[in-house]
Amino acid sequence: MANKRREPVQKSPEEILADVFSGYAEANAQSPADAKKYLARFLDKFNSIPNAVKFFIYDLLADAAFKDKDMETCSGAIAQAHVYLDAAREEAERSFNDYRQSIRFLDRAITIAVNNGEFEKAVSLCDEAISLDLGRMYETKKASIERMV
Repeated sequence: MANKRREPVQKSPEEILADVFSGYAEANAQSPADAKKYLARFLDKFNSIPNAVKFFIYDLLADAAFKDKDMETCSGAIAQAHVYLDAAREEAERSFNDYRQSIRFLDRAITIAVNNGEFEKAVSLCDEAISLDLGRMYETKKASIERMV
């Protein structure tokens, strides 16, 4: 029986991130399911992915899973994106700032919370997005959710 070893990553975080974005774009052009599979395989295949890079992977995975209507994977990816958020902000500051307006996991988390009737959680997530300066749309979302309560 052959050992299935995960390959160690030999690239810089920026190179890994470029590979992730490129592969994701290719897979996502096919379908959200293909994008989800690509990201899951990437996580499974490589050992020692920097935590900062994991944030971006899980953010993309949350979006792909949401679009594929796979709420279990989406929720798991949202939780993992939260775990690695600070690492991305601290260890990949330039990449994080460039990507900031594309962050998806909080928007997906807000939608899930609203759909589940968890309005206080949704408002809290909006506050988090606002504190991260992710865009004015989160102020609008927050106001809309507060009117639902």
